[in-house]
Amino acid sequence: MNNQALSLILTLLIIGSILTGTVLVGDTIIRHSRTVKGTEVSEIAYFAAETALEKASYHVVKNYADISTCALSGTLSNGGSYSITAGQAAIHDTDPNDGNTITNADPWDVTLSADQSFQLDLDIDGATYPTSLLIERVGGSEPSDLIIYSCTTTGSFDCTTGGTPRECSNGSQEFNVSFSYNLTISASTTYYKIRINNNGSANETYRLTPGNNTLPIGIDISATGTYSDYERKLKTNFPKWQIFGS
Repeated sequence: MNNQALSLILTLLIIGSILTGTVLVGDTIIRHSRTVKGTEVSEIAYFAAETALEKASYHVVKNYADISTCALSGTLSNGGSYSITAGQAAIHDTDPNDGNTITNADPWDVTLSADQSFQLDLDIDGATYPTSLLIERVGGSEPSDLIIYSCTTTGSFDCTTGGTPRECSNGSQEFNVSFSYNLTISASTTYYKIRINNNGSANETYRLTPGNNTLPIGIDISATGTYSDYERKLKTNFPKWQIFGS
């Protein structure tokens, strides 16, 4: 009898162990399946947001769509949806040196080494530019060139309804070798390109001081992608300035 009871107990323990192992394995498989499914759904939402960024970036950067009114939405073939609302394409006006907003009280200092060039495009449709921009040489006396290109613009483009991409006409160019220079910025229908060349043999610092308002130097674009219960948000920045040279 004792042997039979012991056998029964061992049998029950073995069966219990097998059942417990089966439950644990099943639970692990279910959890893994949920994780894989969640990852797939999250990726669809991510790529939907990526699609929104690409579409908005193309319209704002290439077609010069008005950033203050740019809005778009749509659905992908895999069921993901994307959206960018008006205002999610906005100006970027913080100083790369300190992260502060570029203002009259806190101007932007750009340092160029020998033979380097700096370019700033004032061409963001929908941005509020200062009425003037003071350009000074503050680091020394290295020989420098200042080239300012401007033109009036025609055409308008809307992210939702489309339109005619902006074009430049009646362009003009001004060349200066003396600093300081105070650029008068006229109506929003005028495009400006500022180019500074350091022709010297040492570093030189140039200061850009807006007369009023802030100085937009780039574009920030935010996008949202959704699928099922998942939502992904992405953000990118397009600088409108660049330093050339070694």
